[in-house]
Amino acid sequence: MSEFELDFQVARRRQQRLYTYTFFAFICVTILLVGVLVSTTGTTIKILPIEAEETGTIRVVEGYAIAYKRVVYGLLGKPTIIVRAKGFREQRRTIENEEQGNKIAITLTSVPGTIIASTLPALANTRWLINGELFSIGKTFTRELEHGSYALQIDNPYFVIEDRPFEIKRAEKKEMNIELKQVSGQISILSNPPDATISIKGKEIGKTPYKTSLKGGVHSIVLEKDGYVTVKELITLSNTKDRVDRAYRMKRLPSTLTFSVEPEGGQLLLNGREVSPLGSYEVDSKTKHALTYTLEGFFPLTRNVILEEGEEKRINLLLKSETGKVDISAFPSADIYIDGIMVGKGTANLALSSVAHTVEFRKQGYRTIQKKFKPSSAHTTVIRERLMTELAARMAESPREYKNSVGIELKLFEPNSFKMGAPRHQQGQRANEFEKNVVLKKSFYSSKREITNAQFKLFSKKHNGPVNQPAVSLTWLDAAKYCNWLSKREKLLPFYNIDNSKLRGVNSKADGYRLLTEAEWEWLARKAGRKEQTVFPWGNDSIVPKMTGNIADESANGLTRFYVPNYNDGFKELASVGEFPAEGSGLFDVTGNASEWVHDVYTLIPPDKKKVHFDPLGPEFGEGHVVKGSSWRSGTRTQLRASFREGLSSKRNDVGFRIGRYLHAEEVTSAH
Repeated sequence: MSEFELDFQVARRRQQRLYTYTFFAFICVTILLVGVLVSTTGTTIKILPIEAEETGTIRVVEGYAIAYKRVVYGLLGKPTIIVRAKGFREQRRTIENEEQGNKIAITLTSVPGTIIASTLPALANTRWLINGELFSIGKTFTRELEHGSYALQIDNPYFVIEDRPFEIKRAEKKEMNIELKQVSGQISILSNPPDATISIKGKEIGKTPYKTSLKGGVHSIVLEKDGYVTVKELITLSNTKDRVDRAYRMKRLPSTLTFSVEPEGGQLLLNGREVSPLGSYEVDSKTKHALTYTLEGFFPLTRNVILEEGEEKRINLLLKSETGKVDISAFPSADIYIDGIMVGKGTANLALSSVAHTVEFRKQGYRTIQKKFKPSSAHTTVIRERLMTELAARMAESPREYKNSVGIELKLFEPNSFKMGAPRHQQGQRANEFEKNVVLKKSFYSSKREITNAQFKLFSKKHNGPVNQPAVSLTWLDAAKYCNWLSKREKLLPFYNIDNSKLRGVNSKADGYRLLTEAEWEWLARKAGRKEQTVFPWGNDSIVPKMTGNIADESANGLTRFYVPNYNDGFKELASVGEFPAEGSGLFDVTGNASEWVHDVYTLIPPDKKKVHFDPLGPEFGEGHVVKGSSWRSGTRTQLRASFREGLSSKRNDVGFRIGRYLHAEEVTSAH
């Protein structure tokens, strides 16, 4: 045996041994797998729906597992399977540890079918509906649908609606081509006037009245007649409206009116409607048109015009000026101005254009009067005016009484002249009661009552006392500061110039609150509201009438040095303001309760008896200020007289104040 043959036999024996070992290993593995499968409980897969069960398959794509029929045997870990069925979408599923050995259901979703539909003719405005729901508008329709039965509706407005039921299967592709039938409609056309030529889509078809059948669609209708405006309209016939009736009222061909006016600037009306701007306007022919042109100061002009078809006409409207006579007079005689130009003094007789004018009456010291008027050619315009002095005018305009922001009631007075002070022979007269002739020209307001504790506390929070009793134990400066505070509160010009609690002067032209002047106070107590000047606030009799005021009565015996016998007012000391009736002026507590600070500086220098004192504010220098009026301490004839006056530099528990103010700031002039 050769060496080659020997090597060949050795190699052959080796190959046989390898085959034997491989077969033995396969047998062992197979036995092992069978053993595992026998010993392992498989996971049962139920494929849903029933239609998918018939063609369903299961394949293991990940993990160590074997799928046999509808059972998956897991060898190790969590296997992933894919389930497929004809007409359904495949589904991938990982079987979790807790699911292995159990039954699980896997539901497949079907593959939808597709419908592809078109129409003949192909129309872009076609509506596609399925089961009554609009899905698309266009020439064609494509839609995926689930397996089932459906109703397809094809709706084009100019064609008969088509209904097509159909059924579609899973993954089916269904094509449909539907031939549409055009709608047939009817149109009826009338016109006024009749016998108008009708054209449809540019083709003449007849004269009105006319009826015809037309296919569905949009049709252009044209009506023409000589002398009339052409009528054009688009008419639609559709599956929802297959009949159209028209009755046209044709308008005559317009004419043209061109306007010009003289003078310009007025109002031009054409048939009651304003024409603006002026120019050329189309109007109906064979129709009467009313023209009216008006301008203030001119007679109105009215014309009627009728134009033929297509006629052009120019109309010029020329107005004539209108004037009227005016008779004007004023009492007392005053300068008369018309539109700012002086035309006379006292009277004026004029001829003026019939436009709005302003007449003005001016006279020094009197309220200027303005009045508008419009003369007329039909009659003479008569204007008669009675002028009032500025003071009288303001008095007439101003409230006779008013209540201010803190509840103080004030009354308006129009004062006059009186003799201030008392003669030497008058019983009870004191040497400081100087007589002087006074003229009060400036109207003023006075508070009806003395200022109360409650009203003063609004200014000074530290002030105390019974709310309705007069505020006393105050200095003159306290009272002046209160007046300024109240003026600023009500946006009035303060009367007093006070700096660092010192009086630096007064603003005599201010309309703010102030203390009454001594002259004003005495005029109120002696003459206001009375037939003649009196000695006492109640009259000239020295006997005090019952319940005149809160003075030193019998109950004050022991409290004051003097008292009035046989008089009882019910109060030992201060009473609430207004407890007793108002005296002649309408003010309360002029007699008794609290004496009152007034504006004037106190002095013993006698005045010039020959001089007339106009609205005096008192002397510039002195010691303290004047106190006027009696109080609850007053029990003598001297103290109860209206001319009684005291000079005081400090506060006292029976001295209060009341306030006043000039009617208007511009009324006030410098002190005399």
